Amino acid sequence: MGRKRDIQQIEAIAREFKMDKRLREDFGDFIEQEKADGHRGSLNDKGDFTYAELRQKAKEFLREIKP
Repeated sequence: MGRKRDIQQIEAIAREFKMDKRLREDFGDFIEQEKADGHRGSLNDKGDFTYAELRQKAKEFLREIKP
C-alpha cells in the first residue's frame, strides 16, 4: 500500500470519529508507535493495517485519551 493511501485512510477514520486536527495527528503518531511496538496489521508484510483494523485502533486510541 502506498503512503498516500495510508494517509487517506487515517484521514477518513479521523473524520468518521470526529477527531480535530490535533487528535488526528496524535492518532497518526499512535498508529506509527503501534507498528514500532510490534502491533502490526494484517494488510501486508510491512504490517500495515486494514481499514477495519484502523477503525479498531481508533477506538483503542480514543479510549486511552478519554478516561
